[in-house]
Amino acid sequence: MISDKRHSLGLVKNNRLFRYLKSGGIIIYPTESSFGIGCDPCNLTAIKKIMVIKKRNANKNFILISASIKNTKKYILQLTGTELKKANKKWPGPHTWIMRSQHNCPKWLKKNDKVALRLPSFKPCQDLCASLGIALISTSANISGKKSLKKYRDVCRLFYNKSKIMKGRIGYSKKPSTIQDLQTGKIIRS
Repeated sequence: MISDKRHSLGLVKNNRLFRYLKSGGIIIYPTESSFGIGCDPCNLTAIKKIMVIKKRNANKNFILISASIKNTKKYILQLTGTELKKANKKWPGPHTWIMRSQHNCPKWLKKNDKVALRLPSFKPCQDLCASLGIALISTSANISGKKSLKKYRDVCRLFYNKSKIMKGRIGYSKKPSTIQDLQTGKIIRS
């Protein structure tokens, strides 16, 4: 029996995938600009799997995606009215905000007490997150330093038997999301 509160409230619609992620599984799914790879942000075993299969530097941060800000309360501090208004000017959409993290947020998700979060407008990402009732890690499905994968068959060739691969087409964005610090306004990636 899964003890996660969201599961007991019936907010999870995709129980099988939810259990897979909670047990350390990783998934690959279409995003706005490429295929993404993700997992349960609280599962360090899954985080390590992603770092190994991507050959990713452990010092590099992850982005969280969610269908709703409500599903991120354990990761970010409550936003002020002004901060929420500013964030909502770009959300939902291909814009990642760097926000102040909760004190008990897993250390592998934060840097300088901040976390990166995006509420995507791309329907497959929204539907995936909404069906799980949780936020997900979102990083490009590729080997670090190589081109992002844009075709399902390329993802299957590279990651077959290493994760669950969600079939679908990516969106029409040509580049990854903009990353901006919510408090300072500084653009980290455009």
